[in-house]
Amino acid sequence: MAKVPVNGRVLEWARQTRGLKLAPAAELLNISSAELQAYESGEKQPLIGFLREMSRRYRINFTSLLMPEPLPPVKRPTDHRSRFSRRPLSIDTLVAIEEVSDALETFADIASEMPRIIPKLRIGRAKLEENPAKVAARERVRFGVSFAQQRSWKGAAQARVRWREKMEERGVFTYMHKLPELSGFSILHDEEFAAICVNDLEPTDGAKIFTLLHEYCHLLLRNAGISDQSDRSKVERYCNRFAAAFLIPKANLLEAVSEVVPDRDAASPYDFSDSHVKRLSGIFRVSNRAMALRLERTGLAPAGFYGKRTGAWDIPKVVEPKPQSNNKKSKPSAINIAVKRIGKLHAHTVLEAVRLNAINSFDASELIGLQPSTFPKVEAQLLK
Repeated sequence: MAKVPVNGRVLEWARQTRGLKLAPAAELLNISSAELQAYESGEKQPLIGFLREMSRRYRINFTSLLMPEPLPPVKRPTDHRSRFSRRPLSIDTLVAIEEVSDALETFADIASEMPRIIPKLRIGRAKLEENPAKVAARERVRFGVSFAQQRSWKGAAQARVRWREKMEERGVFTYMHKLPELSGFSILHDEEFAAICVNDLEPTDGAKIFTLLHEYCHLLLRNAGISDQSDRSKVERYCNRFAAAFLIPKANLLEAVSEVVPDRDAASPYDFSDSHVKRLSGIFRVSNRAMALRLERTGLAPAGFYGKRTGAWDIPKVVEPKPQSNNKKSKPSAINIAVKRIGKLHAHTVLEAVRLNAINSFDASELIGLQPSTFPKVEAQLLK
């Protein structure tokens, strides 16, 4: 097998793009650190098979490794995390950020030629000096969702879908990726294109809903970035309070509390039990953590209630795995998985761009993650 005359600095760029230090990268590639350093210094030229393995392990395009010079470093979104002690971003997360960023850049390019294809971003603005509950009330009106409508949704699973639809109606592209070390991230491109990505590893639908609204607040603040919802960060704390107030309007919460705890002394904060919190969460189709935070912030629960009582509420119970079934209907299709990952707005926009010849089928396939032959089925899925 022939050796490939590559620029070692490009190989170093590829490693650093994926946030890898030399030793972990060498372990990932199943070679020694000294050998990888020899490739990156240009002392040794790799075989084509090794380059393909590097492309696969780094999850980076093979042709990128053949570039004559490395690309300039890409500026990553602002990192607001503190709850995870700024753990290094995983390859999964870096790839997700890259994919979402590339999609927004593509949509911006399309909009410059054919603006009617790309939906207009229609979101408000907020400042950290504003009361987050007042901002939440204002944005709740913008979304046009009543509490009766919210309560009519069949559980948190349907609520997640509905809130995502409402978010995309505002022109915000939404995504769901597996992000091991954060709750989600948001990206704002040229003040005209915005995206939110929710961690699909979050344990409950309620947690994913909270992340969706938390990231929306980052967009309102024009302070997009990477989040873990830690109350130790000023910006994260503000976005947490916005999300809780948005999902749980105070007037409706007071009514629900009277329904769940009719004998409560309304004159003083009440120490709600776990079962009370879970019942209230079910009424609003939100996570237990969101409800605990809102109860404390409204003064209905005592100070410290959120921090002391929320530890394991949103951790799902361990259940025995069900026997594998050969019934294809029991497994989500590749199309369902792709649409959940990229969102309906993204999929619809890409298909519309193909229909109007703004992009070709190959580029559309890259953006959707499916072969062009599946596009009619994707379109049918969007109508459901």
